[in-house]
Amino acid sequence: MGLMRADTYRLTKGKMWMPFATLIIIAIAVSGLIYLALNVDWISLSAEGGTELTTADKDILTQMLTGTQVAQIMLSFTIVLAMAFISIFSNLWSIEFSAGVAKNVLVSGVSRTTFYFSKLATGWAVGALMLVVYTMAIGISAQLFVGHLDFGALVLSMLAQLPLYLALITIGFFLFIIIPKESIAIVTYILVFLFSETIISNLVNVFLPKWTIIKDMFLFNKIGVMSDLSTLSQHAITTNILTGIAYMVIFTILGWLVFRYKEIK
Repeated sequence: MGLMRADTYRLTKGKMWMPFATLIIIAIAVSGLIYLALNVDWISLSAEGGTELTTADKDILTQMLTGTQVAQIMLSFTIVLAMAFISIFSNLWSIEFSAGVAKNVLVSGVSRTTFYFSKLATGWAVGALMLVVYTMAIGISAQLFVGHLDFGALVLSMLAQLPLYLALITIGFFLFIIIPKESIAIVTYILVFLFSETIISNLVNVFLPKWTIIKDMFLFNKIGVMSDLSTLSQHAITTNILTGIAYMVIFTILGWLVFRYKEIK
């Protein structure tokens, strides 16, 4: 608990507010852009003397998306939080080793297990807070710009995504443990998030067409899908949540095993 309190204090006194501010700005900006797309008479603006949209046409445009649908679309942009999580890995893990802090802490008598799990738990807490802040910013922005927002449905989607995002954070910590150089770890994390499942899916389709069950084990695509629970069956929702928990457990253990025997300079 002492390490977690120290990390929390250091994060609050440092520049960790910047990712949170960025998430809020993104939520407001995207909501505003969607509002403009739905309500501005683009035809009249782009063509002088052109045929203007009728009132009926404008009504159709403004009714295309509700605030709930806008919020769910934005919640499906998983890359936003995935990139924000990089600040967690850098501030909670990489900086500790580059500055020699980790070695001093371990020499002082703190076990590697305590050190590892305190960092991971703090990372989970910060990541969960990021998800909450981003979701609330999305919800408030969508309500102000578009209206007709179901906050209950939005909160349920957020809670359903939480174990999947925590699994992503766990994978990120694992990559930063096995790759000591921060810049390479960041690039690897981004490439894994963006391309790993697409590449594996294509390989399965070409070489292992009967092994489609492998694609059911994908994690990253499931995060975006969970933004709208109304389109999923209860079985699919449960399966996705359990998938996130399974990844959390597996990569938590792998990270712990690697860190126990990792040379610290």
